[in-house]
Amino acid sequence: MSVDVGTRLGSFEIIAVLGKGGMGEVYRARDTKLKRDVAVKILPDEFSRDADRVSRFQREAEVLASLNHPNIAAIYDLQDVNGTRFLILELIEGETLADRIARGPIPVEEALDIAKYIAEALEVAHEKGIVHRDLKPANVKITPEGNVKVLDFGLAKAMDVAPVEISRTNSPTLTVVATNAGVILGTAGYMSPEQAKGRAADQRSDIFSFGCVLYEMITGRLAFEGETVTEVIASVLKQEPDLSRIPVSVHPRVVDLIRRCLVKDAKRRWHAAADVRVEIETILAESQGLKTTDAGAVRTSRWRFAAVIASSAAVVALATFGIERGLRPKAAAPPIARFSFVLPEGQIITRGGRHAIAISPDGQNIVYQANLQLYLRSMSDLDARPIQGTNVDAANPFFSPDGQWIGFYSVAESRLKKIAITGGAAVTLAEVAFPFGASWTRDNQILLADQRLGILRVSADGGKPETLIAIKDGEVMHGPQLLPDGDHVLFAVHPANSGGATTRAAVWDKAQIVVQSLKTGVRKPLIEGGADARYVPTGHLVYALGATLFAVPFDAMKLEKTGGPVPILDGVLRANFASGAAHFGFAANGTMVYFAGNAVDTPETKVAFVNLGGEKKMLPLPPALYREPRISPDGKQAALLAEDEQGIQVLNVYDLSQTTALRRLTFQSSDFPVWTPDGRIIFSSDGTLFSQRADGKGAAQILAKPEQQGTFYAPSAVSPDGRTLLFGTGSDIWSLSLEGDHKPKPVITGDGSQRQPYFSPDGRWIVYSSDESGRFELYAQPFPPTGSKHQITTTGGLSPLWSQDGKIFYVVGTRNSRTFQLFSVNVHTQPSFVFENPSNLPVEGIALRGAGMRPYDMTRDGKQILAVLVDPTLFESINQPQIRITLNWFEDLKQRVPTK
Repeated sequence: MSVDVGTRLGSFEIIAVLGKGGMGEVYRARDTKLKRDVAVKILPDEFSRDADRVSRFQREAEVLASLNHPNIAAIYDLQDVNGTRFLILELIEGETLADRIARGPIPVEEALDIAKYIAEALEVAHEKGIVHRDLKPANVKITPEGNVKVLDFGLAKAMDVAPVEISRTNSPTLTVVATNAGVILGTAGYMSPEQAKGRAADQRSDIFSFGCVLYEMITGRLAFEGETVTEVIASVLKQEPDLSRIPVSVHPRVVDLIRRCLVKDAKRRWHAAADVRVEIETILAESQGLKTTDAGAVRTSRWRFAAVIASSAAVVALATFGIERGLRPKAAAPPIARFSFVLPEGQIITRGGRHAIAISPDGQNIVYQANLQLYLRSMSDLDARPIQGTNVDAANPFFSPDGQWIGFYSVAESRLKKIAITGGAAVTLAEVAFPFGASWTRDNQILLADQRLGILRVSADGGKPETLIAIKDGEVMHGPQLLPDGDHVLFAVHPANSGGATTRAAVWDKAQIVVQSLKTGVRKPLIEGGADARYVPTGHLVYALGATLFAVPFDAMKLEKTGGPVPILDGVLRANFASGAAHFGFAANGTMVYFAGNAVDTPETKVAFVNLGGEKKMLPLPPALYREPRISPDGKQAALLAEDEQGIQVLNVYDLSQTTALRRLTFQSSDFPVWTPDGRIIFSSDGTLFSQRADGKGAAQILAKPEQQGTFYAPSAVSPDGRTLLFGTGSDIWSLSLEGDHKPKPVITGDGSQRQPYFSPDGRWIVYSSDESGRFELYAQPFPPTGSKHQITTTGGLSPLWSQDGKIFYVVGTRNSRTFQLFSVNVHTQPSFVFENPSNLPVEGIALRGAGMRPYDMTRDGKQILAVLVDPTLFESINQPQIRITLNWFEDLKQRVPTK
């Protein structure tokens, strides 16, 4: 839509036209309220008429508005005046970089200076998960003061509009939706090969565009040319840029920098804008400046970090040669190098509550957890591969001292296991509870933290776990590591009273890091406030506080700190709930790895009644970490799990008349509440089944306690007649008579994991979830099991509920894998078992809080569900998880935190 100069859009008066393009028309405008000039970008008419695209753009704009950096043009607001939608943007005076290049090539030192500021802008945006997708000279402005500003961050994705008139040299942003190929976003001469193919763009795509811009600044020519847009795209896909156009006087590292940005294969390209920025700063700081004395210098690629390792080896070899010659030169410190890689699209950390990454002692292999299994990435390979034999909901990986084995925990089987680094059959070591950290000692023992028992030890060859350090009342321990003296164990512990912390993550930030002797039992506090401490052989303790790693000098023989804490690394991903884990690790050769991210990735939730049309009525409860809502048989109350001020998950009862606040029912850690027909609540605490009156009168009664250590009973449903309880053990489904001897009996066992059983309204059938096919699907069979079972779903299914009117409801993880989508299927059991096709219900944002839980319940009339909800838009800007690697990190640590 075009507007005339002088037009008023709300409080904004149009003063002049600044530009037109595929993403709208831009005007200079006067903000009559704040008395300032701004830029107004009016969105195309076809965009404004599409409600879905407007809604998506609103969410994108909110994320983009969070960018605040001197080199990024700010987004102030998004408004709608009489059907005209427009963005309010920071007005940047000056010329575009395209205007500057039109006057001829830019001197290389000036070009690098501009490029450095562009890289800084990309770095800040990428850290927030925002990809530009349309970086080009026309989207970079240079102010009269010489400041560099990058425009239109993320708008190519947010807009998603059809292309308009096309020019080959400065074509508008292309946003053509291809049915199967995805969305092409970008400008033809600057888009990455993956964008040209319609594939998803990530931060590496911006690096490619950055390389095109830097090439054009130095040469005055497009990196990829053609008579038409089609020819330009073909050039991007098939041809290499002509690097001979770069003047021979330019430093070879500049040429190398551009070459590495413009690699076709994104896996071989520069991965992080921060690394590009550091490289530019290094070039600018070199003593020879930007020119070389040898015009014929060989320009070699140093893309692979193996070259860094080779250069380290060369330093050692030269030093050795000097000693043999009697020269005894001073040994040079090995170089410190940093790089990163993004997990492939579709891979996300699915067990972020425990350690999700580890590196082998020799620094040659990285193992990480994603999509409920483990992946291995060798330093000599470009891609990670799934480790066959770990598709059992594997979590918490750690290496053996020789690097030949990987220990891990199978959540589906509640077992500690190990598997050869080459893959194959996994070996069961012990049945234990989900550990809060584990490590493999040099004497072939495994230490792990059990939240109920304390620090355990089990042979790496398998056997019965023994308790080394018993837990005290109210304590929770994390991350045991045996120190070099073979006697003292380093770990973190937090007591029941944690100083008013409101979440479990906050509790761990108030934890205490201690050492305790296995011989004497004497415990010595070392650090107040922090968790997941690791002893580093350089003479340091490194630990996590929030998203920051700190280091203190540490004498391992005297067990004393020899200095104060120093922050050494920001942006380390922390456990998203429960444990104190920080997702980092290091090798004996000094290589360090970590997942980049925020301190905690678990937003608070709300509770609401939602009808099957998607209409919501929020309960007047404050936002918190809620779980497992369960409506009482009379429909007047709800049981609800929530964390208390110490971060302990407790059971509460809420009056659905909404006239009272939550009433706390338990004071110990509680899980999986289930109502009985007579108004009692059955729940699990530390794996034991309890029954408690809902009014809180009388003590809780123990119904059943697991006989085997490490087994966890998870109640799921009570039969309509109130006589039988169904519960899960992590791998099987059992029943318990609520009359008589309360003796547990197996109901459904087999390969894989069977969980979340629920009775039919007449009590003659049960529906449950099983991963026997390799993915969790829903199955139904008679109860007691006397006939064949029926598979109900084929595209996944969790947390089933059988309503009174004969429907089975269930959930499936959404695309962002952090919320659930609700489905229903009509089922008939008489005269024979038949079911219809599932229906997708318009209920959004059901909170994902673990595959073993059901975050919703249903009223007896089947018209409303009571659900724990989270805003799904909070996750839309989260980028693919990124692993960052530092070679010779020990040298960096010693420089930052000297030891005495």
